[in-house]
Order: sequence, then C-alpha cells, then structure tokens
Amino acid sequence: MIQQVINNGKFILRTAVPEDAAPMAEVQHICYPTLSKEEILTEEHFANHIKLFPEGQIVITDNGRVIASTSTFRSHFPDHDHTFMEATDNLWLTKSHQLDGDWLYGIDMGVLPDYRGLRLSTAMYDARQEVAEKLGMKGQITVGMTIGYGRYKDEMSIQEYCEKLKNNELTDPTVTPQRKAGFQWIKPIYEYLEDPTAGNCSVLMAWPLKGIDIAELVKKYH
Repeated sequence: MIQQVINNGKFILRTAVPEDAAPMAEVQHICYPTLSKEEILTEEHFANHIKLFPEGQIVITDNGRVIASTSTFRSHFPDHDHTFMEATDNLWLTKSHQLDGDWLYGIDMGVLPDYRGLRLSTAMYDARQEVAEKLGMKGQITVGMTIGYGRYKDEMSIQEYCEKLKNNELTDPTVTPQRKAGFQWIKPIYEYLEDPTAGNCSVLMAWPLKGIDIAELVKKYH
C-alpha cells in the first residue's frame, strides 16, 4: 500500500479505500464531461475496483478531500485492437483483472480543474509504476484519449492528427503529458471509446520497466 506526502507537504498520495469510491466517481464525472454516459465510471464501479485490486487504485487528497484519482487492473499485454468497454469488462473489471497479469493497465486518470498544473498526474503515474515494480510486473499500459483532436477536427482526420502527434508535430492535453511521463507510443486505437472530442480515439502506450524491449511489444501487437 502507498502513503506519500507530495508537493512539499500540501497533499497526500495514497492507496484508495472503500470510502473513496464516491469522491473518485465525482472526480471522473467532472474530468470527462464529453465521455458517453455508458463509459463514465460510477461509485459502484470504483468500489468494485478497490475490492478486486486495492493496490492498483490510487487517490490524492487535500486536507482529506479527494482531488485526483486513478484506477488500474492487472492484464497481459493486448495483442489486438479493443474498446474501452471490452478491456474493462463494461467498467467493472471483474472479468478483466487477471491475477497473473504482468502489465498494469490504467483505465482512469483524473485531476480536478483547480488542481491541474501541479504535476499530480505525473505523481500518480510514478506511483503506478512503483506498484508495477513491487508486484514484479513488466510495466504499465495506458490508452490515452486524443482529447485535443476537437481543436483540429475541421482541419484533419483523426488518423492525420495521430500521425502528427506521433511525430511530435502537435501536442495533446492527454497524450503528450503521458509520453513525457515515460509512456512510449505503440499505436492508435481508432474506435476505443465514444467521445467525439477525442475522435472516438485513444493511443495505446506502454511504460516498460528496465529490461523490457518496447520494440518487441510493437512487433507482437497486431
């Protein structure tokens, strides 16, 4: 379990407990206003995640208030395109979480608007990597929403947007910080979720621990 004082003592980063499920759902609702209703995580979903895999659920608090959270499960590395709902067992994780999974699959990362710009997402990504290492896993996976596509949707296709992101010709509010945190590009998944602002797309990325060859992962992914 994790318990860390961060940002010069301002906040606490820790493993989530059952009482955090409701505020985690509130963070999710505020952070993803354009995501389809069916793909929004609820209090009941977060409660189940905490029950299934407590080590992989993390929150940051300010004087006891949950201001940021992330949710993960254990998985083997995917070998084909999939949707958010398929990957998450329709958000519940019950059938998705694999006790012998050797990758930490992150499905949610949210920071309340008033606390953005403080590197809280980076702190949670680092904490997730610490969890992966402690559990003897190969690293973590994320599928980052191309949320910045909304600014360019009238200028280019989502495929063109992703190519420019890959080549660092554009920046994205979600994908770019994830790459800066340590994630490496695998490929876009063009119908990963239902969010027109993101062009219904997200980018599969992996942050391997030392000794794991990212090039081999790219080759294995079909």
